[in-house]
Amino acid sequence: MILFDAFVRFTGVGLLALLASFSLRDLRAWQGAPYLFFASVTVLAAYLGMTIEPLQLPYVPHFIVRFADIPHLVFVWLFALSIFQQKFELRWYHIAVGVIYSLPIFIVRLYQFGFVNWRIQPLVYAVEFFSLALMAHLIFATLRGRADDLLEKRRRARIYFVVVIVFVALSATLVEATGAKPFGMSFQTLWIASIWPGIVWTCYWLLKANRDALNFGDTRSVAQPVSARDRDLLSALERIMRDEQAYRAPDLKITTLARRMAITQHRLRALINETLGFQNFNSFVNSYRVSAVKNALQDPDKADVSILTLALDCGFNSISPFNRAFRESENMTPSEFRRSLSE
Repeated sequence: MILFDAFVRFTGVGLLALLASFSLRDLRAWQGAPYLFFASVTVLAAYLGMTIEPLQLPYVPHFIVRFADIPHLVFVWLFALSIFQQKFELRWYHIAVGVIYSLPIFIVRLYQFGFVNWRIQPLVYAVEFFSLALMAHLIFATLRGRADDLLEKRRRARIYFVVVIVFVALSATLVEATGAKPFGMSFQTLWIASIWPGIVWTCYWLLKANRDALNFGDTRSVAQPVSARDRDLLSALERIMRDEQAYRAPDLKITTLARRMAITQHRLRALINETLGFQNFNSFVNSYRVSAVKNALQDPDKADVSILTLALDCGFNSISPFNRAFRESENMTPSEFRRSLSE
């Protein structure tokens, strides 16, 4: 089993080093690159640190990699958020989650190297719980935006990513929970073997394409030449959205809109993305809603109507998404926009 362990371990290390190099090359080209780099490096550290005795590093490098691998799941989580959330930004709560997840593991590592002599079993349970919670949120966040995603390539990537994550998570969990050792393999060998397919798939996914593999296109895709058929569809879409004011329905879905236009969802996604430049269906609908709110704010007869009332009347569900959409569109808050009208 030493040869099998060495093959899986060192091919994994090589692929992870390749991923890290890939992310460094494009560090400024796309927002996910820094998270991919740290995810690759920390998982690589786990591969080098969780070893069977014949392959174990000397004490000092072993000590370093065992502490360096602590936040590897956090960086995998941030990487997924950065590529599947169109305007992802690192916030304080992401950092807080990372600290909460990493602190128990840090204490466990101190125990393993003999620096503390505490009762750590509750911390081990906490680590397992936080790991499962982080994986569950990763899956939820990846799938949540799929319905409104207008980029077919990214919609498929969401499914592939979740399948790989579920496979890796279940494999690692079963290994840790059961302690099973098929073919006499050690726990360390089973652990690295359980996540090796995920590393191989990630490398294939990232490196099979060009340097923009994870951009999935620009924030707004470059408009394509419009055919006569598309012009007719765009006219019908404009009539439904602007004249019939379909955007005022808070629960408007792409399925509903496609049915009203008598075309497939796939065709409608391509139409909105390739001819209008939107990557997200909500962004497309919100462009009409924000425009309607702006018109209402400029109407003297509605000067005493609250902004929230206007937003709800134009199809927004609540004030938070409305404020966010308005600021992204106008670079100011609705209140600032209303005040500017009287200046």
